[in-house]
Parts: sequence; structure tokens; C-alpha cells
Amino acid sequence: MSGYLIYHYNVVDRERISELGLLSLPIVEKYGGELVIASSVSPLEGSPYTHMVVYKFESKEKAQEFYESKESKALSKLRNQVTEGTVVFVPGYSV
Repeated sequence: MSGYLIYHYNVVDRERISELGLLSLPIVEKYGGELVIASSVSPLEGSPYTHMVVYKFESKEKAQEFYESKESKALSKLRNQVTEGTVVFVPGYSV
């Protein structure tokens, strides 16, 4: 079953945020992921976060392999410098 890593955040360093996207995509693709959403959002209820990035992986295991990789950990350091927010895993829907 596919799985999604969802990054929901506010940008705190607008000058450096573009670095994160440029560095992230090749690493996501290395682990078999694909970019599904990268956009500002308009919250209708609840969360005050204004941006979202969603990566799709073929399985929870692949998503976890990416998230726990040394490359992803290095990205986390940069992400935590330029954004504030949350990261969650969501399994794909199946009937």
C-alpha cells in the first residue's frame, strides 16, 4: 500500500526556503518517492500552517527508509531552520 509524507508548515526564513526544495527532490526520488503537492494553502478550519508539501512513496517502508536516511536527517536540520510545522505519515487509501 502506498504512503505519504506530509510536511505542513509556515516559512520562517523566506530567503533560504528555496534551498530546501532544490535539495529535497533528488533525495526523495532516490528513495522512490514523488512530489505530489508543493503549495501554499488556505486553511478553512484549524491549523494555522500556510504551506504543504506531500511526497508519495510505494509503501510505508519506503517512506520510512527515506525519512530515516542520513540525507533526510541533514534536510531536517535545514527544514527546522527555515520552517516551523509538522511532518506526518499517512497510509494510502485501499478498499
